[in-house]
Amino acid sequence: MLSPRLKKTALVVAMIGSFVGLVPVSVLIVDPFFTRAYDPHWPCGVLLVWPDHVEVRWVKNISEVSPRPPGESYTFNVPPDRQAWVEQQVRSIRPQNPDAVWAIRVKQIGPECQEIKLEIWRDGFTGLIYEAHPDKIVPVHTRHAGVGASLIMLYVNAFLWGTIWLSLRFFWRFRIHRRRTSGITGT
Repeated sequence: MLSPRLKKTALVVAMIGSFVGLVPVSVLIVDPFFTRAYDPHWPCGVLLVWPDHVEVRWVKNISEVSPRPPGESYTFNVPPDRQAWVEQQVRSIRPQNPDAVWAIRVKQIGPECQEIKLEIWRDGFTGLIYEAHPDKIVPVHTRHAGVGASLIMLYVNAFLWGTIWLSLRFFWRFRIHRRRTSGITGT
């Protein structure tokens, strides 16, 4: 039988561990709220891929880079065999703000079509989700969240955590109550 002190310690560790463990779930729940229909007036970064380097070009209008002008040698697609290299190159690009970093996710959706999620992160994030074809891009969603986004995630995490632990407490109390009442009546 475990000592009461060991039980309390185990409970505290379980509670802290579950709070931290729910963070990925909270992020998945909150993340869609920062994705909106494409806003053509919102400036964003677009990935341009050359044979020897990559560039994230900050544009005010997609037509600045897409469709690809004649004579340009860049593409919007990330070659599958070079995806890890491209992702590493994007992460190493330093924006004008030294505290910011670029984040990218590439998902193959067809033989010559990819979904690219390109965001710049600092105190919040802003970015674009678009379909990349070899010679053009099709914007799908604009993404934006300010500093308060982490607070919203924290609130959702605390709500989930509290709901789970309160449910467990009520279940445990109900179970104990049921045992006691069934023991008194002799059934």
